[in-house]
Amino acid sequence: MWSRLFEVIDTRAKRADTRRRIRATLRWVARLVLVSIAGSWLFLYLDSVYQRRRADSLFADLKSLDFSTAGFAEVRDIVIRYGGHGIQRELLPRFPDFGDLMVDDHGNVTFTQRSWSTCIPRDCTFRLWIMTRLPRIPLLDRTATFFYTTLPYLGVRSWVVYAHLEVRNGKLDGSDTGVLEYRMERFDSGYRYLVPHGYDVATRRDAPSFEYGPCSNQEYRVYVSHGVFKFPANSLVTCVVQSAGVSVKRAFDVHLRCLNGIFRSCRFDELAPSAWAELFREESHRKS
Repeated sequence: MWSRLFEVIDTRAKRADTRRRIRATLRWVARLVLVSIAGSWLFLYLDSVYQRRRADSLFADLKSLDFSTAGFAEVRDIVIRYGGHGIQRELLPRFPDFGDLMVDDHGNVTFTQRSWSTCIPRDCTFRLWIMTRLPRIPLLDRTATFFYTTLPYLGVRSWVVYAHLEVRNGKLDGSDTGVLEYRMERFDSGYRYLVPHGYDVATRRDAPSFEYGPCSNQEYRVYVSHGVFKFPANSLVTCVVQSAGVSVKRAFDVHLRCLNGIFRSCRFDELAPSAWAELFREESHRKS
């Protein structure tokens, strides 16, 4: 009888010990998951802050650049400083250029990195991009929807700063520079899509160089673009000729701190205060 009682007590003690081990393991796994999530968020947030500061520095350099006299050397130095590259216009790829296709003995296909041709002052197109790490992470379907709708509330957004500058005959001939934040939005169909929101500055050497669109033959114009056809967007756009020094500096009055804001996305008046104020004045004058 006593031996059976001891066996029961020993069995219950072993079960209780097993339960404690399972609970301890579950707590350890839960802590590990929480630490991994917090670490991933911190990594993405710090990367976004670092890239945003680089982009702030780029816009500061462009704001101080004299667009009316800028030449090949000045444009090249800015682009190289931020990791961009140059290529001759006639050599620009018409379609996405993935490099040279290589097939090994097992039938595996790879693409080699294509080397860009050397630019010359007479004809060169410079391009650069600064972006957060989030767009580089391969996300699909519900995972993408979750990340792109949740992380912005925690200060981690999907955005890219771009610059496209063209040099002709040793002088800056035109440029397109801007910042786009991609937000997940739901449409009437019920599906969610990434919609670009942001600000763009287009400069040309003279007004006739603006050949089409709302900026056609305009020396200075600010307007809001909602995209074209089935590609919705919500962007503030400034067009300005490069000889208008004061207007060019106002156009590049860009503040990107809101890209790292918590809970709330950027507004036009925060992103480009001078351009937004100019648009507000134009609309008020038109109404009066």
